[in-house]
Amino acid sequence: MADEKTHIVLCGGSPLPKNYKGVAASHLHRFSYDHNSKERNINIGLPHFIKTVNCHFPDRIKDLVEIAGYIYAADRMIKRGNPEQVEYHSWARKFHFHIKVRDYNFWKQKQISERLNDALCFIAGDLDYKFTFIKGGQDVGQKNLFDNEKIKLEKKDNSVIALFSGGLDSLAGALEKLETTNQNLILVSHRSNNFTVSQIQENVFNLLNNDYPNRIQYFTFYCNLSGERAVEETQRTRIFLYSSIAYALMSLSSQKQILVFENGMTSINFYKRQDAMNARASRTTHPQTIALLENILSFISGETIELVHPFLYNTKTDIVEKIKMYKKQHYLNSTISCTRTFQSFSNNSQATHCGGCSQCIDRRIAAYASHQEDFDAIYDADISKDSIEDKEAWTHLCDYINLAYRFSKMNGMSFNYELFDVLQDIIPFLKGNERNTDKMKKIFELTQKHTDQVFHALQRIRLNENIRKPKKGNTIFNFIDSRVYLKPSVERLIERISEKLMIALPIACERQKPNSENALNDLIKALIMAESDDYSREFPVIKFSYTKTVPDHSYLDCNLFIETKYLRGDTTKNVVTKSIAEDLVKYGDKHKLFVLYDPERKITDEQEFKNDFEKYPNCKILRIG
Repeated sequence: MADEKTHIVLCGGSPLPKNYKGVAASHLHRFSYDHNSKERNINIGLPHFIKTVNCHFPDRIKDLVEIAGYIYAADRMIKRGNPEQVEYHSWARKFHFHIKVRDYNFWKQKQISERLNDALCFIAGDLDYKFTFIKGGQDVGQKNLFDNEKIKLEKKDNSVIALFSGGLDSLAGALEKLETTNQNLILVSHRSNNFTVSQIQENVFNLLNNDYPNRIQYFTFYCNLSGERAVEETQRTRIFLYSSIAYALMSLSSQKQILVFENGMTSINFYKRQDAMNARASRTTHPQTIALLENILSFISGETIELVHPFLYNTKTDIVEKIKMYKKQHYLNSTISCTRTFQSFSNNSQATHCGGCSQCIDRRIAAYASHQEDFDAIYDADISKDSIEDKEAWTHLCDYINLAYRFSKMNGMSFNYELFDVLQDIIPFLKGNERNTDKMKKIFELTQKHTDQVFHALQRIRLNENIRKPKKGNTIFNFIDSRVYLKPSVERLIERISEKLMIALPIACERQKPNSENALNDLIKALIMAESDDYSREFPVIKFSYTKTVPDHSYLDCNLFIETKYLRGDTTKNVVTKSIAEDLVKYGDKHKLFVLYDPERKITDEQEFKNDFEKYPNCKILRIG
C-alpha cells in the first residue's frame, strides 16, 4: 500500500494495482495521450516528432521520451504545498509512476529507477519518485512509414545538438557557435500550449536561419496538458524532457554532446532567502543536475553522453555582451525570458514580458549593465521607470539587489564559509582537473562580477529620474534612495509589522482596552492576519504559531519572534524589563520584536528604554500607547 501522501500516477492505460484500491481520489492520477482514448488529457508529441524527423527511433528511446513526458505532465498537474508552508515535507511531493514500456528488460533494472529518482528529486526538490514499469508499451497513433529499422538518419557532418528555449542565453550560445566555429547546429525546443513562447522561438530561429543559412536544423517537440490549466507553473522537470528529446536526436549529431546554454548565476541560483531552498529554488541547469542527467543518459546509451555547460562562469550581462559583440542587438527584443507568459498583461498590451518576475528583473538589469536597454523587450511594468505595484515584483527586486549587496560585502574566505551549503552541492560536480579551492574561487569571482554589473546598472537607471517632476511612489528610485535593499528581509518584515501596529492598535483600542494580555494577543493576531496576503507576497513564507510554549506570534522562516507585553495595573516597567531580559536569553540570536502596549505610559523614558535592549543583537522594541 502506498504512503497516503504519495501520488499514484497511472500512465498510458496502466492498471491500478489491487493494493492501491483505497487511494484517495486527490492522489490518484491517470495520464493518456492516445487520441482514441476517452482518458486522453495530455499531449506527448512523439508520433508527430517521428514524422517530422522521418527516421526510426529504437524502443528504448521512445520509452524514454514518453517517460519524460509523463513526468513533466505530472509535475505541472499535481500541486505542491501552499506557498506559505515552510517545511520541506509540506512543500515537496512523492510520486509513484506506473508506465507501460516497450523495452521492458531494460527499464525493469533497479539501477535506472534509482538514477531517475536521484535526478528528479534534486531537480524538482521533491521527496520521492518511484517507478513500476510494465510490459506492453505500444506506439500511439498511425504507424509512420519512416519508423523502420532500415531507415537511418543521415548524420550531418561537424554538427552539435543544443537546447534552444528562445531566451537570451540559448540565443547567445547559438550565435557563439555559428560565429566562432564552422560547426552546424541542431537546435531542440520543447513547446507547450503557450502560443506566445512558441511564436517567439520560431521568430528567433528564423532570424538565425536567415543570417546563417544551411547551418541549422531545428526540431520542436510538443508536450502539454490537454484542456486543463496547469496548477504548478514551476516546470522544474522540463530539463529532463528537454535533454531526453535532445538525446533522441543524437544519431543526427557527429558528437556525443548536448549543449546547455545558461548563465552561471541562473544555473547556480543562489537562494535569496531560506524559503527559496529545495523546490523553491530552480535547479534546471545546476551543475549537479547536469551530472545526474549525464548519468541517466549514459546508462541508457551504454556509452558516455556529455552535457556541456559553456556559460557556467558567465553572468546575464555577459550573455547580452556576447550578443552585442556579434552585432545582433536587434535580436534582443525577439527573445523571451519571462516566467509569466501565461498571464495577460494589464498595463501594456504590446508587452512580451511582465517586468516583475525574477527573470525579467535579471534581464532588465543586464540590459542596462551592458548599455543595451534600448534594444530590450517591452515590459508590462518596466522597473527602470514605472511604479512597481505588484508586491511579488517588489520582493523579487529587493531580494535580487540584496543578494548582490551581500556578495559585495564578502571576500573569498567569508564567501566559502557563508555559502558552504551551496558550494557543497556545486563543487563536486564541476568538470575539470582544478583543485576544489580554485573552483570555489571561480564561483566567487562570478558573484563579484555579477555584483559590479548590477550596481553599474542601478547607477545608470538612476539617471532616468526626472528631477523636474514630482516623485512617483513605489519606483526603483524610491527603492534606491531608501536603501531598503541593504536590509535583510527579516528587518523589512519587522518594519512592516511595526508600521501596521503603530497605526492600527491605538484605533482598535480607542473605545475599549483589552482586558488581558491574551485578549491583546488575539487583537494583534487579527490585525496581522488582515495583512497576511500582502505579507505572503512580500515575504513569501510566513508561519504563525499560537501555542503557550512558543512566542505569541512566530515567523519561523525569518527566525523572527514577536512577543507582546501589556503594561497596566501591577505590570510595571520593572516587571516588563525582567520579562524581556529572560526572553533575550531564551531566544538567543534570533530576531525578536517586543510589542509593548503601554496605555498608562508607565515607560516615561522611551528612548533610553529602547536603547538598553536594542544594543543586543537582533532585538527591536516597539512601544505603543
